[in-house]
Amino acid sequence: MGLFGPPKISLELEKYNFSPGETAKGTVTLNLKKPAYARKLKVSLVGVRKVRHGNKWEWKKIYDFDMPISGEKDYQKEQVPFELKIPPDILDPRTSQQAIQDSLEDKLGSAGTFLSAVAVGTGKTEWKIQAQLDIPKKLDIKISQDIQLYKQ
Repeated sequence: MGLFGPPKISLELEKYNFSPGETAKGTVTLNLKKPAYARKLKVSLVGVRKVRHGNKWEWKKIYDFDMPISGEKDYQKEQVPFELKIPPDILDPRTSQQAIQDSLEDKLGSAGTFLSAVAVGTGKTEWKIQAQLDIPKKLDIKISQDIQLYKQ
């Protein structure tokens, strides 16, 4: 149930645990009261990590891949199936921010190790699949589901 009635968008996945190279399959369901013109409906694979800046912690997006699943049109009530391929090297330490970390360590030595830990973060990456209806000049309608990525 949404704040003021039924949810406008929902995201259903066939499963929530994946290994690199697998395909996430699911359905985005729209339930709008009246037709809404939108540029696109997209799904995204997003990775975020907790990063420290001075004495505060914040979430930093370290991975974001968008895939349109439906184009420009009026949307109201519909179900849109999708398949989103998870890259086989997504958990490889050489991807995402690892190259920045290595560069800082090479150039600055132990100070670079410290700076890269602050810049890249030391916590576990949290992964989610997000669905978003891109409506011009209005707030986008979106939802996300947490997923787990693990090496086999």
